[in-house]
Parts: sequence; C-alpha cells; structure tokens
Amino acid sequence: MTDLNNSNDDEERPNDASHGGGSPMDDLDAAWAEFADSHADDLKAVERSRSAKRFEKHAQRREKEALLSIDDLDQGTFTNDAPANGRGPRDFTGSSWLDTDRVMDRYGDDFVPPNPEIGHVKLSKLVFWILLVTGVIGIIASVFVPALASILGSIFGLCALVGAAGLIVQHKGHRETRTDEFDDGARV
Repeated sequence: MTDLNNSNDDEERPNDASHGGGSPMDDLDAAWAEFADSHADDLKAVERSRSAKRFEKHAQRREKEALLSIDDLDQGTFTNDAPANGRGPRDFTGSSWLDTDRVMDRYGDDFVPPNPEIGHVKLSKLVFWILLVTGVIGIIASVFVPALASILGSIFGLCALVGAAGLIVQHKGHRETRTDEFDDGARV
C-alpha cells in the first residue's frame, strides 16, 4: 500500500542489505552528524533566535532555584526525634531581656544610667521656637474667630513662617557637628 505513495524508482529505494552491516547506533550517529553538517546554517539561526534565548534564560533561572526542597527533608528535621540530643526551643539557658534585674544584680553596681545634658540653649533659637509654636496655635485658634480670621491668620501665619525659617537657617547640619570621620551623628 505504501508502494503507491513512493515516487522513487526501484533503483532509488534504500536497500536493507546496505543498512544492515553496522550497529544501529553507528548509523544513527552518522546520520545525525550528516544532518548537523547539512543544516549548520539553520541550526545557527535557531541558536540565535529569541525563543532560544528565552529558553536559555528560563533554564538558568531553574538552575538558580533552591537545590534543597522541603520534600527532601524527613519529619525528624523539624521535630526532636532523638531524645539524646535534648535541644529544643525551650532549652535556652542564657539570659534574655526579661532577666534584666537578675543580670544587673549579678554584675553589681557598676552600671551608670545615661544622664544627657541639654546644655545652654541659645536665646535666638528659643525665640524662633516660641514664634513657630505661637504661629501654629494662633492659626488653629483664628478659625474660631470668623470675624478676625483673615487678620489673625495672616499675623500668626507670618509668625510661624519666621519661626520655621529662623530654625532652618540656624540648624547645623550633620557635617558641621561631627567630631571625627567615624561620627555617624548618633547621640545619647
């Protein structure tokens, strides 16, 4: 039945005797090498295609995934199956922050709590703070006096702006208050 579909002449049909001489693997390897040689240009185009690059990225992503899955571990990993081990979450014997009083008693009275000094406050900075706070409170309070809201709002708004601007101008940045190159600005 397939002979009707074969358009080759009888001389062109492959002879079974010519293919039976070697092992089938040698024939497949030789046939694949011949195919790769004859279609080298097509195979290079496929390698450079967008689909091939997308597949390569997908394969690299799959390689980076976790090498150890949760399914690879047995239940004993998560539970204490070995009583000789005796280690668990409640077996911690160190001290925690809940034991502060006992730890402080054990190490004596060497601890000195921090007592930061605010130091001298400049008069100009105090005046700018008073202007800022008065301005904000005045703006809020001027809402309750509708007859004078525009005048009081303007005056208190100006006070708040002057106070905020004065504080910003007087503020020393981190670069000016550093004591050395390792000073990160943290103060106690």
